[in-house]
Amino acid sequence: MAVQPDTTRRSHLVGCAGFWLWALVGGTAVLAAISFVGWFFLVPVAVIAVVVVPRRPEWKQGAVLLGLVAGAGLPLLLVAALNWSDWQSRTAGDNTPNPYDWGAVGVFLLTAGIAAYAIRGRRHSARRPDES
Repeated sequence: MAVQPDTTRRSHLVGCAGFWLWALVGGTAVLAAISFVGWFFLVPVAVIAVVVVPRRPEWKQGAVLLGLVAGAGLPLLLVAALNWSDWQSRTAGDNTPNPYDWGAVGVFLLTAGIAAYAIRGRRHSARRPDES
């Protein structure tokens, strides 16, 4: 009896790598939108998106693109974390960002992206015929 290689584990790892690469692109895009420093990170990440991502056809479409949504939440969580202690001792009207607002949106985007990716991946694997 010949043992077949486990291709489902490899395809899962490749899919996760594509998801997190797209999350990097989404996070950098949001970072560039909310700060001037983000523009310095946008160029190298754009190169990654143009050079690395097209090498794999499974990274061009489908559930891995939900990484953009998950990645968009990461810079928002960073803003919330950086403003946590400042907000506790703020005075009214000093324009200190509320970390609860930034954090809630960041957690929502990160969780929604990961959950949608997991659901789409589960549906996709359920449609695949059993190769036994």
